[in-house]
Amino acid sequence: MPTRLIVSAPATGKTNASIDDIRAILEKYPLAKIRVIVPDRLQAAYFRRRLSASGGSIGVYVGTFSDLYKSILEKSGGYVPVVSNALLHRIVQDVVDTTPLVHYAPLRTQPGFILALKDAFAELKRALIYPEAFIESSRGSSLAQQELAQLYAAYQTQLRGMGWADFEGLSWLAVAALEEFPNLMEESMQLLVLDGFDSFIGTQRRIMQLLEKSTNLLITLPGNTTSPSRTAHRRFIRTFSTLQKGLSLELQEGNSTPFLPTEIAYVEKHLFESAPTAMIKPVQPFLRELRSPAEEAREALRWIKSLVIRNAIPLQECAIFAPNLDQYRPYLHSSALEFGLPVHFTQSDSLTSSPAITALIQLLNLPTQNFRTNALFKVLRSPYFSFGLPLETIDSLEEVSHLGMVVEGQEQWNEIWERLSFSSTDGPIDLDDERTLKNLPHGKAIQALQTHLDDFFQMIMPPEGVRSQTEWTRWLEDLLTTLQFHENSTGEQDEIALEGFREALRALVMSESIVGARVVDYQQYLSDLQNTLAGSALSEPSAPGASILIGNIREARGLRFKAVAIVGLSEGLFPSVERPDPFLPESLREELGLDSRLEREQSSLFYQAVTRADAHLLLTRPYLSEDGEAWEPSPYWNAVASLFEKDTSVQKIRPDDPRPLADAASSHELLFWAVRRKGLPQNYANLETRWKQLQHARDVIHARRAKRADGSNEGQIHDLQVDLAKRFAPEKIWSASRLETYGTCPQMFYVKTVLDLEATAPPSLGLDIAQVGSILHKVLEEAYRTADNPGDVNSVLKRLPEIAKSVFATAPQDFGFRPSELWELEQDQYLAILETTIVALADTSEGWTPMAYEQAFGIHDTPPLEIELDGEKVFLRGLIDRIDQNADGSLRVVDYKTGSTHLTKEDLIHGRRLQLPLYALAVKEALKLGQPVEGMYWKIRAAEAGSLKLSTFKSDTGEGIEGAVQTAKEHLIRILKGIRTGDFPPVPPKGGCPEYCPAAQWCWRYQKAGW
Repeated sequence: MPTRLIVSAPATGKTNASIDDIRAILEKYPLAKIRVIVPDRLQAAYFRRRLSASGGSIGVYVGTFSDLYKSILEKSGGYVPVVSNALLHRIVQDVVDTTPLVHYAPLRTQPGFILALKDAFAELKRALIYPEAFIESSRGSSLAQQELAQLYAAYQTQLRGMGWADFEGLSWLAVAALEEFPNLMEESMQLLVLDGFDSFIGTQRRIMQLLEKSTNLLITLPGNTTSPSRTAHRRFIRTFSTLQKGLSLELQEGNSTPFLPTEIAYVEKHLFESAPTAMIKPVQPFLRELRSPAEEAREALRWIKSLVIRNAIPLQECAIFAPNLDQYRPYLHSSALEFGLPVHFTQSDSLTSSPAITALIQLLNLPTQNFRTNALFKVLRSPYFSFGLPLETIDSLEEVSHLGMVVEGQEQWNEIWERLSFSSTDGPIDLDDERTLKNLPHGKAIQALQTHLDDFFQMIMPPEGVRSQTEWTRWLEDLLTTLQFHENSTGEQDEIALEGFREALRALVMSESIVGARVVDYQQYLSDLQNTLAGSALSEPSAPGASILIGNIREARGLRFKAVAIVGLSEGLFPSVERPDPFLPESLREELGLDSRLEREQSSLFYQAVTRADAHLLLTRPYLSEDGEAWEPSPYWNAVASLFEKDTSVQKIRPDDPRPLADAASSHELLFWAVRRKGLPQNYANLETRWKQLQHARDVIHARRAKRADGSNEGQIHDLQVDLAKRFAPEKIWSASRLETYGTCPQMFYVKTVLDLEATAPPSLGLDIAQVGSILHKVLEEAYRTADNPGDVNSVLKRLPEIAKSVFATAPQDFGFRPSELWELEQDQYLAILETTIVALADTSEGWTPMAYEQAFGIHDTPPLEIELDGEKVFLRGLIDRIDQNADGSLRVVDYKTGSTHLTKEDLIHGRRLQLPLYALAVKEALKLGQPVEGMYWKIRAAEAGSLKLSTFKSDTGEGIEGAVQTAKEHLIRILKGIRTGDFPPVPPKGGCPEYCPAAQWCWRYQKAGW
């Protein structure tokens, strides 16, 4: 019997016509059995509501093609169980493992390969491509195609041997049943309605062909057969042409006038056509350009909330569609929470997106990653596991890992435990910014830490060797029970995720009972588990009441709403970039009759989407890319905008544009907009408290944007003067480098010294600047000290290689770093640097002979430098790298520097470098070694002296060493006063801030530069 086909434009009543037919049959034959097939569950629910609203749906079954396949198989008695996703993954994995491969051999162990094969097999099955036909067509073709055909055939053979079917295999079995029993469904279905489709795949078309002989078929299709060349209808015309070839069609042209608002109907009529002769002007712009996808999400939800409140449109009558839901989902989710709008996403996240499952995977990956330190502490701090470790213990362990440079592995931990157990308990001496090394716990203090960590390693270390997946799963369940993983996962979303996780474990175990034991090592088991979890969906928590539907733009077909927003209409987002399939290339697709990946007629999808709204339509797009470049509109955006009078349909909304407070969708947004308007109207008195808090925040921001740092919001904490004066009392012994910190930037001193904060980088291989400086200082000291004649450059160079070798050999232990693979090369580089610098230093030291090295004052038993300042004695300590003497007994102070910047006269004048004059004063007054007449910084790497020379120093305070010392004293007075009175403004030094400043990550005045 012929198949009736209703073809008409979207929103012209095709679904209503189908319902009218159903109602007419039921009125005449109340016991008639009618089945309605729609593309997905979403449309099934929608059709049921429409049918129920028309007067009832008794006797009508609404479902999808998969439901029809199951009914056919149940009727034929040939229904077979459907494999789960986990079992399917196992089958494909077994096929890959047992099939001889050459082209795809390198991909065997790649998780993505299994997933890609599953998708390819599913597409082949949906197109009704049998393995035998695929193998035949592959003869003489590429090796890749031949191997894909072999894998496909082996996969299907395995399924048949098990007596199971995959999801797509149900359609094959249904086709076979109908081919064997053509009248199988004659008594079970008097009418079959197919509504909401715009295309049909091979198995669906074959089922319709077979059912046409015994069942009345009614198909609805969007489009218009009288205008086959229209761009918006190409997809539909192609489907119509395909149906004509396989079915006996009785064409029924539907209503040509869509039931749409004027503007939307106008778009439907002219979209992708030549511009109409008489353009119209919309009532208000409905194309809105926003800065970013995040702003689009806010605008779309704000627009819907306005319609819900002002126009009383029910939430369930509103929808948002995006071309890529993965990209827009986080923005829509967060904005919906802020706006208080319940939403429902049609596509579930992967189970691996759950925080609980993410934490679990991080835990299980630790052994395979050799307990990488960063990952280790993420797991130890996770709230999902109970390791029995106090937070203080975890903090101490992390401190050890940072200071001991533990990058990964139990071996490195054991090394640091052994080193620390025999180390001195003395803390590091505050020498200078290049040589202050890190302090570690020592001796007995580390024994408890070691025990805790060893217990942790033992607890989560998987057994060695291979085991079945069932045995691995049992081990995993025991571990999670010990860690109280299930008890700690208390949130609603966590409980949903755990149910999915338990289902994944059940599937892995069940796969072995069906297919046989899969004996693998831990890493392979973990890979199988992760792939199973990645293929499992994370359901949304149940939300009572109505909600806004948010879906992919492909899901808009067949649905209708009062208000529809479509986001993402910029170039590259929609239409999306089409790429060929690496497994099923276009040439093969054409040969097999598969749909092309490059000609998907996305314009037809857009055409249908814009006609989903019965009353209100909003289109949005981002106008700036992530890198701040202009983002061109989609051609579909341009196609709509070109239908209206210029500058009437498009509105660009910039973040700084003032907007009416009444349009704010949340109190947060209202206050944010009010701040920009610089006032909150009196009718918002309930927000007064929060408004005052924002005013205070505004004052803080204004202070921090001022050119000059000043006030309580810029480092002035005078309320702490008493505490600061007590803490930094006159009897405190200072290092010059500590005082230089204040002179460089008071805020850096506050964070580093007052708050005792330190910037910590993840443990890594290699040396930091302090360790390099310490090593080079050590080699230079020993080379000069042990030379037969330290004043003879050749004598020093002769000792250098042996000294360097000795220092380098124990440097990792002595200076606390973990060598990288470049350590051998770095030693050669450092040796070359030292050779060059010794020669260059000798060239500038004619008449000077080294007499003292690493000369300490104020350290251990040596007396500090005492300076009388304004009736107060200031005590200083330090370590002078080298003191030289000339023939008449005068002295020269030399201070080694690994870096090459900020060693000028101006740095002393501005208080950033105080060491040199203070060290010269210490030589004379604290150490009583004689009268210094010269002082200089020596740049080790650059092999040259800094431009500051004490003998030639000039400033307003005086000249020479005396002038330099007086300048340093004046800075000491200023610095100590600032510290004790709580004056710590952030003042970036000229040339930028040092990268080692602990406030660099958050300081609002930080200026990056090289130090």
